[in-house]
Amino acid sequence: MTSDHSAKFKMDEIPTEFAREWPEGVKPSRDLWILALLLAFPSTGFIQKYSGVAGVAVYVAAVIGLLILSARLARHHAPWLRLHFRGLAILAISGMIAGFIVLHPIEDGRGPGKSSDRDEGLEMAVTRLAHGESPYYPSNRIAGPLSVLPGSMLLAAPFVAIGNSGYQNVFWLAAFLFAASAFLNDKAAALYVLAVPLAVSLSAQYEFVSGGDLIANGIFVALLFLLALKSWKNPSSSGWQRWLACVLVGVALASRANFLLLLPLFGAAMWRMSGLKNALLVTLLAGLVTLSITLPFYLNNPAGFAPLGSSNKLKYWDHILPWASMALIGTTILASLLGSLWLLVGRNREPMTSFFRCCAIVTLTPMIGAVLVSSWVNGHPDFGIMKDRFGLMYVAFALLGWGGCVRAEHRQIAECR
Repeated sequence: MTSDHSAKFKMDEIPTEFAREWPEGVKPSRDLWILALLLAFPSTGFIQKYSGVAGVAVYVAAVIGLLILSARLARHHAPWLRLHFRGLAILAISGMIAGFIVLHPIEDGRGPGKSSDRDEGLEMAVTRLAHGESPYYPSNRIAGPLSVLPGSMLLAAPFVAIGNSGYQNVFWLAAFLFAASAFLNDKAAALYVLAVPLAVSLSAQYEFVSGGDLIANGIFVALLFLLALKSWKNPSSSGWQRWLACVLVGVALASRANFLLLLPLFGAAMWRMSGLKNALLVTLLAGLVTLSITLPFYLNNPAGFAPLGSSNKLKYWDHILPWASMALIGTTILASLLGSLWLLVGRNREPMTSFFRCCAIVTLTPMIGAVLVSSWVNGHPDFGIMKDRFGLMYVAFALLGWGGCVRAEHRQIAECR
């Protein structure tokens, strides 16, 4: 029996990529499980620190259960969520602003060594840059060595100017909500992919309250990729829009070194969508922009270029396993190349959705490798490397890549009724 409400559901609202990528009754459930595991992983270091490995297992199971339950609720209340999208979006953004204003001073007031120093480090770097000094300050009691590349400073500068770099998280989360609404072609799914990660991810909650830049960093890289791909896919986009989008991609990639390995994936997706010539041009442009932003700071003081020190995290086990760091780096490079090849040969897949999935996997690869090496060395499951919340860098890619499973479930239920 088909209800009046379900009869109003328009099948032509479903993006064609979902119709191709999620066979009925099989993949939607699997994708939701994948998304749940990807959202749980960044917080495993936190959980193990306070609750042990058993706590990690309980937490992962809880996240899976919460995502399945919340997906069902989103499915059943989708018409209401779409109808009230604007009001709910305003409420969500206002809530994030209020929450940051109230909670950030509490977290920040605990002092050096007891609170996160990512916001202080980034603000110090932007301030030094504005004064004509090298942004890569010596390590001090307020903030440790700066791990970000200059692109992060440029994109954070407007928020530092208004008083706190942490506001960039609010801005980019709001931008992500509206971008996801357009990309997933569903306002209800967009509300879901904004609210659920913040609700279930302890690392995201702490990063947001502490004003760290990892949430914003992952989102602006993903959204500027999306802007560039959309610009080149849309025949009505003007030339200046397309090339500006690629310049912005170059700025975004100059934020953290690991994002540079996403450039081959970008080139492969562009090849699929716009041909080899354009792919080579835009990839070269983005790479040159990244290089032109980063290289002057390195050449100014190679020894003091702090981001190079971030690779020391991968060398942590080299005294026991001399090959460990090189194996992690090599595996990540291999994942990038294989992902690029998969994007090129996967003709039956929608390139943008596949692109974001590959970006998530490549960004995740060194973290998975580090957890495996640490577990091997210590003789038990060890997620300690994740306590610094670096997993948040892939979450935006994962939500764009697998978040459509919520939309796909709408289709499945509508067809079954």
